[in-house]
Amino acid sequence: MVSTIGAPGQRMGVLLMRTAAVFACGALLSQTIPAVAAPVNPDDKSIQRAEQEVDSGTATVSALAGELSRSQDEINRLELEIGGLRESVNKALVDLHDAQAAAEQARQSVIAARQQLDGTQDEIDVAQEKLNEISRAAYRNVAKNGAVTAAAGGDSAEDALDRQTYLRTTAQKQRSAIDELDELRTRQANEESALRQAQNLAEEREAAAEQAKLDAERQIRETGEQLQVKSTERDRLAAERDQAQAQLDRSRGQVSQLENQRQEYQEHQAAEAARRTAEAQAAVAAKERGEAEAAATRAAAEAVAAQERADSEEHTPTAPETAEAAEAAAPTPQEAEPESAPTAAVAAAEDAAEQARREAEQAVARETQTEQVRDAAVTAATAAAAALIAQNTAEHTTLDNPYPSGEDAAEVPIAAVQNPVENAVIPEVAPTEDAPTEAVPEAPPEEVVAEDDSLSAGPELVTLESVTEDAQETVDGSREELIELAISRATSQVGVSYAWGGGAANGPTQGIRDGGVADSHGDFNKVGFDCSGLVVYAFSGVGIALPHYTGYQYNHGTKVDPGQMQRGDLIFYGPNGEQHVAIYLGDGMMVEAPQSGSTVQISEVRWSGMSPSVVRLI
Repeated sequence: MVSTIGAPGQRMGVLLMRTAAVFACGALLSQTIPAVAAPVNPDDKSIQRAEQEVDSGTATVSALAGELSRSQDEINRLELEIGGLRESVNKALVDLHDAQAAAEQARQSVIAARQQLDGTQDEIDVAQEKLNEISRAAYRNVAKNGAVTAAAGGDSAEDALDRQTYLRTTAQKQRSAIDELDELRTRQANEESALRQAQNLAEEREAAAEQAKLDAERQIRETGEQLQVKSTERDRLAAERDQAQAQLDRSRGQVSQLENQRQEYQEHQAAEAARRTAEAQAAVAAKERGEAEAAATRAAAEAVAAQERADSEEHTPTAPETAEAAEAAAPTPQEAEPESAPTAAVAAAEDAAEQARREAEQAVARETQTEQVRDAAVTAATAAAAALIAQNTAEHTTLDNPYPSGEDAAEVPIAAVQNPVENAVIPEVAPTEDAPTEAVPEAPPEEVVAEDDSLSAGPELVTLESVTEDAQETVDGSREELIELAISRATSQVGVSYAWGGGAANGPTQGIRDGGVADSHGDFNKVGFDCSGLVVYAFSGVGIALPHYTGYQYNHGTKVDPGQMQRGDLIFYGPNGEQHVAIYLGDGMMVEAPQSGSTVQISEVRWSGMSPSVVRLI
């Protein structure tokens, strides 16, 4: 069908409709723009007054900021002092547990020394009885031989020889028994001396442990009071700064609001001027539109006439032309033939690809299974190392003595000493000179093997170094792997509450009650970490046992210049690392448990107040 429009009248109507639509659109566009209510226009005095308030607020904040800037060192010092106060309590607790362990070792040494002394006394009793029996046997034999000789009425040379042989043999036995008795009495004297020393040392260590407990209690009490004062001072400075900044923000907001209102008013004035201009232009356009409509009508009539003339010259295609066109459009036999089936080579390639895909999936499954087995082994080794360390570590936050009292109490395991400043074993006792004995007939002495006169009674105190040696046998990996394992343990606790004194080899623990700042944040009711406790937990997983005090942790590992710090190094604060500790992550970041009321978090490294060295444990 060439056209759906038939008669010339119809064409004329369509053209007129189109023309009318065009002019209708123009009419819509030229309608008058409605006016909008004018916004508030603040006067210049209001803006000037607000700007003066901003200037005044800026001056106040600038003055305070300058004061805070000048006292920033003081604020940093307060922060570090607060950390140092908290860690001083950790130190007191570590020293208390070490004193309690040393006292328990001395108590057990007294028990062992008394047992040795009792055993020696038993041996003396046996040796004395043996000597008495030899003496009685000799006396009976001499009396018997004398009576026999007298009854025989003579004294032969053979009897004399027998008596000499018997006396010599008896004298040798007696000398041996006396030497053994002398040796036992000498050992007894040494053991009695060792027992007295062990008892004295046990009393001294028990007194030291009691004093350490009093010191820890006093430290907690005094630290709580000082923390309250210093925290209040720090919070006051921060509150003043924040209040001034808030006032400045409000003033700036008021000026901004007034300026926005002024800008809105000016924009409204410009829009009103544009509206009036548009209305004038619309009036001119309406006049021009009327003239254009008449011209368009005439043009439409001429177009219809031209179209009618063109239609009369057109003709309908003949039948042969239509057949040729249909024949040309028909597809050829070759084009109508379907495509041939896939070749054998294509099928083989697809099979090979499928086989390769299955083999790849199997390889991935095997690798995944291997990775899972490896991860499970690492997890088990980490847990075993941490459990071994926890087993040999005292409960940090308790003040109570975990060991029994009195010599009748049974032996119990002793926790590892966290800061072995001196040899804690019972000292050796100098051997006593042999005690004189009664004169006896001389005889060739038998060789006597001398025994060790040193005191071997009592257990040996275990240190964190020896615990580390045992724990590291359970873990394996390269240096990089161990570092990543320690860091992953620390970062896995991000978001866990800060708890002063909290944290152990196996995870977070309950904090300390101090009657002050920590109590106000509920540390004693929280299960979490403080800074040194987080480090204890992180590195226990790689078999490194550390004391729960930053100052003692600072003395472990290798000290390195802070400019050369690497991922996994410990960053300390304070002259001797006694105020704070964090774990370096790299790229200027560290993970830490900062203070009461916060959580374990990742922070930017703070260089102010940093200790002279960082510590590399791995």
